[in-house]
Amino acid sequence: MKFRTVLGMLAMTAAFGLAAPAFADGVLDRGVGSEWSSLDPQVNFDAAAGWILADAYEGLVNFDAKGAIIPGAAEKWEMSADGKTYTFTLREGLKWSNGDPLVAQDFVAGMLRTLNPETASEKGYYFYSTIQIKGAGALANAETTDTSVLGVTAPDARTVVVQMEAPAPHMLDLMGSFQMAPLHGASFAANGAGGFIDPAKVVSNGAYVITEVVPQSHVLLQKNPNYWDAANVKVETVKYHVTEDVSTELKRYDAGELDITYDIPLAQIETLKAERPDEVMIFASTYLIYYSFNLSVPPFDNVDMRRALSLAIDREVLEGKIVKGGAVPTFAYGGGFDPAYQGPQIAEAAMTQPEREALAQELYAKAGYGPDNPLKLSIATTVAEVNTRRANGIALMWKKVLGVEAQVNGQERKAWLDLFYTDDWGVFADNLVGDFAGPETFLSYMRPSAEPGYDWVKPEYDAAMDAAAVIPDKAGRYVALAAAEKILLDDYIFAPIAIEPYRHLVKPNVKGFEASVAGYHNSQFITLE
Repeated sequence: MKFRTVLGMLAMTAAFGLAAPAFADGVLDRGVGSEWSSLDPQVNFDAAAGWILADAYEGLVNFDAKGAIIPGAAEKWEMSADGKTYTFTLREGLKWSNGDPLVAQDFVAGMLRTLNPETASEKGYYFYSTIQIKGAGALANAETTDTSVLGVTAPDARTVVVQMEAPAPHMLDLMGSFQMAPLHGASFAANGAGGFIDPAKVVSNGAYVITEVVPQSHVLLQKNPNYWDAANVKVETVKYHVTEDVSTELKRYDAGELDITYDIPLAQIETLKAERPDEVMIFASTYLIYYSFNLSVPPFDNVDMRRALSLAIDREVLEGKIVKGGAVPTFAYGGGFDPAYQGPQIAEAAMTQPEREALAQELYAKAGYGPDNPLKLSIATTVAEVNTRRANGIALMWKKVLGVEAQVNGQERKAWLDLFYTDDWGVFADNLVGDFAGPETFLSYMRPSAEPGYDWVKPEYDAAMDAAAVIPDKAGRYVALAAAEKILLDDYIFAPIAIEPYRHLVKPNVKGFEASVAGYHNSQFITLE
């Protein structure tokens, strides 16, 4: 290991305030934060792992460098007059990475596997909640095993037809690789759920093929020569590195080991912006931060306690003086992304912070807690710097305002994700990256029928979301969605915290890495100069 050489480069970097040049190896090296949760295209729900899978798989549509919808595996599509049916025409001569023909039925197969309860995918709700495809809910909720009920069909090898119960203005946003990757049936049948994603056996249809996976280290991808647009894919090799510690990630970036970082150390943001503004990329996102309460565990089953904990958080101080990562404080869940959506906030948003804290103390006492009986809880979060700093800040606020004794339980991302479904937590440092800049991507996730992990039973919310789903015009739909969001916020099943920006360092020779609110950064659109 060339520690001495690397340290010398870092010393020069520190002296002159410049980043060391990336090694001229033709490899695009990208930080991915903690280890990927899954590389199964029908299972993964982790946004960072989604970057890897977006390189390896292509949906019916794709997203350009700025996140705009462009044709993907489908060269065109048509919508019916009532907005309920979409007909996609695949490009002629599509192939899988092993040379097999890629046909429309492969997309149907991918959808069926996602919706199969045995797959245990967290993405099934996309197709019966965010959009309502015929038969999707019945299959996902094991009401039937008859796959013919599904409104996704392949009348011929190049045509995919999607039939919905109601029109959805955002339908195309859910036809990309993250949501609707095709399935190579022969590979899956031969190798099973775990084997078909083995690098030695994996068959994919995107611009790249996964060729090596080293746990806690990296995922290596090579250009797919059978990709339909391979001639325009300039980077031959992409390597996603586990970069759990953001300070170490910066050192690796300065040493030339990384071209794009996953994040930026919070304490270094202003210095880096001043010294190398052309390398710092901080931009708006659909990355929502909120703290969820375990409704099945006392005292979080008490709405007074949930309100008290939410109101005791000074969001302005938390984000502006403690975290200092550029996040925008919020009292809403689905608002703050589309200016056209005038959604609600929690009822106490109009109060001053001292007024909120006074009310929090009253509610805390009403729930039976005080100096002689302090609440003891654990905050489940990841070990990422920004998340632990936020969790520690909230713990201090709860101690100061209410006397709560809170411990921060930091874990690797995969373990943290797995913990959510165990119910072995009290407060969960939650987040959701919206698939598009609109309220429905968030509100649909919170439907009790979509995400049972919150143990929230609220038929009124489901009914309100159903009512919104059948309204075709955006303005009317947004009014109905606002009514649904009020029902959600009034139950305080979580404390909305902030909208987190994306923060990256990007080497000057990397071109094509643009601001994208939903976080789409496909390597196929990047070049190394």
